[in-house]
Amino acid sequence: MKEESDSPSVPYNFSRCFNDQCPQALKCLRYIAAQNETADYLYISIVNPARYPADGNQCECFKTAVKVHVAWGLKQLLNRIPYEDAVSIRIQLVGHYGKTGYYRFYRGERGLMPKDQAYIRQLFRNKGIKEEPTYQRYTEEYIW
Repeated sequence: MKEESDSPSVPYNFSRCFNDQCPQALKCLRYIAAQNETADYLYISIVNPARYPADGNQCECFKTAVKVHVAWGLKQLLNRIPYEDAVSIRIQLVGHYGKTGYYRFYRGERGLMPKDQAYIRQLFRNKGIKEEPTYQRYTEEYIW
């Protein structure tokens, strides 16, 4: 199950860009953030218009708008593997992410980035488990 959020959740301290004339605007995460701005914040951080490059091609603030596949929730992750392996993998996950970090992933409060998913996949492979890890849900998210 794959979900995609309607509007990106832009972090408060992420600088937005309102340069409509920039040739890279549609590929720039800062411009996309500015276009999807809501009235949630009274104040926001923006790129200084006096610093816009003349040609627009060498903008020092340009940030590529790339979405990544994020997995959410670990509640079902260890259900279909042998109990001894599940206990061992859980201990390794708590050791790697800490108890608080593990439970934030477990409850789906924090998403697993591709590198985290690869780490869990490697733990499965180290135990000889060929099955792919499954999570509660998946989304496509911007890397802010």
